[in-house]
This record gives sequence, C-alpha cells and structure tokens, in this order.
Amino acid sequence: MSSGNQPPASADEPEVSTAAAVYAERVLTLYRQNVWIMAVNPLNTAIVAGVLWNAANRRLLAGWVAAMVAVTIARVIVRNRYLHRLPPVEATSLWARRFVAGATAAGMLWGLGGALFYDPQAPGPQLLIVFVIGGMVAGASGTMALHLPAFLGFAASAVLPLALRMLADGDRLHIAMGLLAIVYGIAMALVAANNHRAVTEAFRLRFENHDLLRRLSRAQISLADANRTLEQRVTERGMALERQTEALREAQRMESVGLLAGGMAHDFNNLLTAVLGNVELLLVDAAKFAQEDRIALEEIRRAANRGATLVSQLLTFSRRQVMEQRVLDLNAVVSEARGLLDRLIGEHVELEVTMHPGPLPVKGDPTQLQQVIINLATNARDAMPEGGKLTIQTELVDRPAPDASTPSSEYVVLSVRDTGVGMDAETKRMIFHPFFTTKEVGRGTGLGLATVYGIVEQSGGHVFVDSERGRGSCFRVFLPSVSAAQIESPAPAPPAVSQRAQGPATILLVEDEKSVRAVAARTLEGAGFTVIEAENGEQALELARHHRGSIDLVVSDVVMAKLGGPGLATRIAGDRPGIRILLVSGYSGKQMPSAGDAFLQKPFTPTDLLDKVSRLLTSQTTSGASTAVVSDSRQDSTRT
Repeated sequence: MSSGNQPPASADEPEVSTAAAVYAERVLTLYRQNVWIMAVNPLNTAIVAGVLWNAANRRLLAGWVAAMVAVTIARVIVRNRYLHRLPPVEATSLWARRFVAGATAAGMLWGLGGALFYDPQAPGPQLLIVFVIGGMVAGASGTMALHLPAFLGFAASAVLPLALRMLADGDRLHIAMGLLAIVYGIAMALVAANNHRAVTEAFRLRFENHDLLRRLSRAQISLADANRTLEQRVTERGMALERQTEALREAQRMESVGLLAGGMAHDFNNLLTAVLGNVELLLVDAAKFAQEDRIALEEIRRAANRGATLVSQLLTFSRRQVMEQRVLDLNAVVSEARGLLDRLIGEHVELEVTMHPGPLPVKGDPTQLQQVIINLATNARDAMPEGGKLTIQTELVDRPAPDASTPSSEYVVLSVRDTGVGMDAETKRMIFHPFFTTKEVGRGTGLGLATVYGIVEQSGGHVFVDSERGRGSCFRVFLPSVSAAQIESPAPAPPAVSQRAQGPATILLVEDEKSVRAVAARTLEGAGFTVIEAENGEQALELARHHRGSIDLVVSDVVMAKLGGPGLATRIAGDRPGIRILLVSGYSGKQMPSAGDAFLQKPFTPTDLLDKVSRLLTSQTTSGASTAVVSDSRQDSTRT
C-alpha cells in the first residue's frame, strides 16, 4: 500500500495495513498544504505588531515577529524536504513529530505574544489579540485536523497563555474572558476532532476501495491467466484430438487399402499359380517347341515370377504374408545387410552405420526385417541423386513411440537418415500407400515403403518419418524390445529331397479355382499319383466318405466358399486318423504360423508342389495327422 502520488505496491512488495496507510496519507496531506497557510503566521504577527507599535515595547514586537518568521522558514524547509524525499510509510512517525514541533512552536509564539502584549486597560489591543489568536486557532482546526497532535500543540500553546493572563487580572470580567478562551479552545479541539474523524474515514474508505480494486484487479488477472491457460489447453487438446482423428482416418484408409491389396493379391496368386504351373509343364517338353517358343515361355515365366514378387509385397503391406517370426538381434540383421548395402547404394553415397553396443532383441522375421533395411536404404539412395550421406543407427530407448496411441514401453529403434531432397507434407502423408511413388515411370513400383509399413506393423512395431523439403528425411522404425535370453539361433535348412515319392499314393485335391486345380491335378497325375478332385471342402468330405480305398494325402486350399481347408482338415482327420494334410493359400486372413511342410504358399510351381507332397509322403510320422490347422477369419466364407 502507498500514499499520495507514490506508486501502488506491486504483487511482490510487502502489504501495508490500511491504518498505516491512512496515517501516512494524513501526514502527507499536511505537508502538501500550500506554503501560504504557514506564511499566515508571520503575516498576522506583523499586522499585530504594526497596530501595537506605539502602545507596546517595540524591541519585543520586533523580536516576536522575527521569531515567528524564523519558525515559519524552518517549517517550510522541513515541508520541502519531506515532499522531495517522499519517505516510506515506516518513516511517517518521524516526520509527523517534526510537523507537531513546528506547529507547537508557532502556537507558543502566539501564546507568548498574547501574554506580553495583552493590555487590560486598552480595549483595542485586547480585541485585536483575542481576535487574531481566536482566528488562528479556528483556522488550525481545519488545516491541522488531519493530525490532532499538531492541532492540540498549536491551539494549547496559543490559547492557554492568553487565558492565564486574563485570569491573572483577578476581576470578574477578565476571569470570564479567560474562562471563555479556555472553552473556546476546547470547542475548537472538538471541531478538529470531528474533522479528523471525517478525514480519516474518507481516507480509510479510499484505501479500502483501492485494496478492493487491487484484489479485483488481481482476480481479473488471475482469471485472465486461467482463461488463457484453459484456452491453450483446449487448443492443445483440440489439436491432439485432430491429430488422433487424422491418424485414425489414416489408419482406416490404410486398413481399407490393405484389405483391397490382400484381396487382389489372393486372386493374382491364383492366376500366377496357373500361369507358372502351365509354363513349367510346357517347359518339361521344351524339345517339342521351336527356339523362339521356348524363349517366349521363359519370358512368360520371368514375368510371372516378377508378378509373384509384387504380390508378395502387397501381401506384406496388407499384413497377410506368412512370417516366420522368432526372437533375433537387430544388430545382427543390420550387419548381415551391411555387405549388400555397400553394393546397393553406390559409391556416390557415403554410408555410416552406428549400432547400439549391446544386443537389441526383437521379435520378427529376419528376412523381412532385412527387406525393411534394404527398402529404406534404397529409398534414401534414390533421394540423393547427386550423392550424400546415408546414416543407419540402432538404439534402445525407454520411452513411447511418437504416437499418442502407443503405450509407453522399451523400444528398439532403427533409424535410416539421408541428406537428400526431402518431402513435403502431402508426400509424407502418402508415402506408405501402395503404388504411390514420386519416381519417374519405370523406376519404381511404389511398393517399397508400403512393404516396410506392412512388415513393421505385422511385427508389432511402428514406423515414422521426419522430413522437410530440401533437408533430407529420417525414417524411424520402433520395434518392441524383448528379453535377450530369448534370442534364437537360425533354424537349420530342411534336408533336400533326394528322390520324389511317386504313385501309387492317392491324393485328394481340393481347390475352388478351376485353373489352379487343373494344373495341380495334371502335375500330380504326371508324377504317377491317383488324384481325386473336389471344388470345395464339403464335396471333398463327401468324396472321402464314399471312397473305399486309402487316401494318403489331402491337398486343400485354405479359403473356400464351402468348408475351407482348416475345417476340412479337422473333420477328415476324425474320419481317417493319420491322414496327412497339405494346406495351400494365396494369403492368410491372420498371420499364418510356421507349419513346415504342411503349408504351401501360392503362387507355386509344379516343382514346389511335388517337393511338398514328397516330403509329406516320405515322412516317418505315423501317429496323428501332419496338419496345420490355421485360424482364418474367412475360412468358411465366400472369397472376395
């Protein structure tokens, strides 16, 4: 709290009580009064001295006037110092005592003059002195009411000597006049007290209002801060919700594209199986064809194999590719890919590989994860046509992936950073979509980053990209970390089939795609097997129940309109214990577990089919069925 023209206390300054502030303001107002109010004292003494000059002692009159002038000058000096310094509230008492001293000194001079120059025998000087002293006291009841000690010091010093002088004369008139002077002084003291209370109350209300306004201002500031904080939080949460909504929409778009890609891949696998099967069967009798025809057949096979690679990438993106997941060290995968990368990216790109000092255990398919590294490195190389630096880094982080929907956990991070051309926001939004590419026609299929996305998501991880136009790109792959104790050694390769099994085994072939069934039947019959054909699981089950002879093997598609392969395997195994099952699929609705020789991925060639069949028929398994019963979300539904 401050007084007068002093600035209000800030929020960091100590609070001052209202009483102290009112006291300081009263004293300040005393000192702020016009200097002419003090000058009235020497002016009036000079007038009185002039009137009494011939009736009283002139030397006493001159000394009296000089003393009043000196006291007034001293009071003015103190006043000016106070106003110049504007001392703090805690110093107010000192300056109040100085003002009281000055006022008392002036009152004493009036009292002394009244006692010395009062003449009981001369009515004129009596009236003059009584009138002047009474007027000065009356004026002081207003000007000095701000501080009662100052008024009382002045009034008592001025009135009492004159009243005592009157009482000293002893006659009835002067005793009455002395008593009247005392009553007058008391009355003026009461008037000054009333004025003092009024002024003090006004100041108190003023400071209480100031305090209330200050508190209101603080409340308004606090409310404004709270509103700004609330608005900021609402804005941040709105932006976070917008990002999450956009991420959800993007995930839904990717899921829709994945479903479409998976359905397309399934149908293409059937077509490619028919193409590859017929081409290989024709090439068996290649001697019957002219050189040009054999070349054409080889071109067809190469084109079909390239198509199979593209379909495999589509299946990876849609997370319908069969993955042989196991716990492995990501550093080992990067090391294996290092030699290939040196030849892949070319001499115009500087390659730097920085790996975490310890093992980085993750769960995934080593071939697929190596494909992630190669695809990201190839993408980075293409973004630096004029050369640059490619940095591959692995690290272990104990923080969530940069996605609000990702739970906090320990992640293994693979970073691939380049100094290339970078990407704008729209390109970043589309890069993981299949067939999207910024390369010129003929230089890319648009499936490289889509494959990366599918492999990472199918491995339980997340992939993010930071990029700006002209400032390069950084792809970060977050994979959940697992226990290092679970790291597995690479599984040994299955032994090669030295001799294929041939007839007279009987095989139940179940395939709803006519062209694929025809190729498979022709392949198996050509190897000497007896083939029973069925176009769906229900028909196969009916044929098996009416077949009197043995059935050594069932080769069945996984997804069919009527009773898919897994359902057929379960039911036919109940009728014919020990029967072997080979499941064939263009994709699996969910991740297909590793099933060894009991599963054959489309597209396949006649050689692939005969190898699988031979492994199953020559195996030593005699107890139970060699099957892979696969959970498929559409195993008994119509294929899309």
